[in-house]
Amino acid sequence: MGGIGNQSYRQINFSTMVSLDRMQSIGLELIHNKMGAIDQTLLNSDQKRTSLNFLHQYKQNNMRVDSDFRFDRQAHNFFGLYDLDWTNIPSLRSDEIDPSQNLNYLSIRSSWQWYDGIFNKVNFNTHITTDSFDSSEHIFKMKTQIRIPFFNQYLEFIPHVELINTNFVRGYYNDQALNYRKGMGRLELHFLNVGRKLKLRLGAKGIYPFGDTEDGNQEFFIYPKAEIYYKSGNGKLVPFLNYHGSYDLNSFTALSLENPYVAPTLIIKPTQVNHYGDFGFNAYPGSGLSFKLNAHFSQSENFPIFKRLPYDHNNGDMSYRLANAYEVVYDSVEKTGIVTKIVMRSSEYNKVSLETSYFEYKINGGKKAWNLPSLKIDLNANFRLGRKIFFQVGGHYIGVRDSVKNLVLPLSVNSDGNIQTNESLGSVFSIASSITWKINTQWDLFYEGKMILSNNTSPWAYYQNQSQIHSVGIRYKFDINL
Repeated sequence: MGGIGNQSYRQINFSTMVSLDRMQSIGLELIHNKMGAIDQTLLNSDQKRTSLNFLHQYKQNNMRVDSDFRFDRQAHNFFGLYDLDWTNIPSLRSDEIDPSQNLNYLSIRSSWQWYDGIFNKVNFNTHITTDSFDSSEHIFKMKTQIRIPFFNQYLEFIPHVELINTNFVRGYYNDQALNYRKGMGRLELHFLNVGRKLKLRLGAKGIYPFGDTEDGNQEFFIYPKAEIYYKSGNGKLVPFLNYHGSYDLNSFTALSLENPYVAPTLIIKPTQVNHYGDFGFNAYPGSGLSFKLNAHFSQSENFPIFKRLPYDHNNGDMSYRLANAYEVVYDSVEKTGIVTKIVMRSSEYNKVSLETSYFEYKINGGKKAWNLPSLKIDLNANFRLGRKIFFQVGGHYIGVRDSVKNLVLPLSVNSDGNIQTNESLGSVFSIASSITWKINTQWDLFYEGKMILSNNTSPWAYYQNQSQIHSVGIRYKFDINL
């Protein structure tokens, strides 16, 4: 598949899965997207992404193995400068700054599943992340699921080991290198009942973290876990309860995937989730209609929050030191809210879903929940028009949120040239649509469009996105036989 559009947009997608024999298949996927620079940005603002994935699949009657080797490169720029007259700030030398940030993600994953026997699953994942500023991170994860029959029910044992090694060349406020070595061992024990009406999982997880700790002391954490689903007699109402706690290792990899404009010099701390609960129901009244409603409560220690960094007058022409990157701060956070989802399906090709979530955040000392919107709305719809035309549309809305703004002033003896204030960021509303015309079994012609209908075009302050992208392309399907 290939397509071109306005704003120098282009996309290429090649994927295949080929059978080697009756038990093995190999696959390849290549994706490349490019979007041109945004008009009137002081620093370069184009974006590119390239992903290459090799897959292997092995299947027998009693087991299955899925493995893949994946490389993902996301190229963007630290271009989100404040709207001000930069000629008054001589420490910004735009001609000398290279704003590019290339985030490289390399992973090897393998998932093993057995349908008979006590060993149910084994998942292995090793991940390496690098960037343009010589940052590096290595993540190793291994998780096993053992399920033992117990009086027509099951006992479940899930051992899990996770290691993270992170290295940054220097800190933001000093020149010292930042290195983190964190890991944890986790064991979950569950009683599992899977019946026609009742699905029940009760148990606990024990977690032992090791490596770098703030106070040098190692602790052992125990959290309960409860999952209860009950299907009524006619199956049209399914109330549920999900409650657990956890201890999660944060990483540069995960944080940069959530916010690509994080500075390559982060404080990395684990998050302790003391309480996490969802209570609600799923309803299936019939005629392809389903509805979900649930209330949510969680309380976490060291909850990660993105906060904009101040301008560094001694930036050394480094692009992320211009008050245009984010650090991660940690605090105790309570999160309460409600989630609703309604789905209407009339056939295999005609479906509409609408999901709305509203959350409130409470932080120690009444602090602001930086860059955490209260309201999110997602709309997705698929339609088949006639025999050969398929239409898809999706809408995404995030509400207003608070952010830090650092007023950048000329450097003086009595000031570091920054004054911190707060600002409210407006909502972001985007619509993506596509129309596919299936010319025949091999050839498709398609149109794709994305429009941002709000004044703000990005969830991150002063980082604009292209407000309209329209592209056309072709898709060709062929058979490979080895």
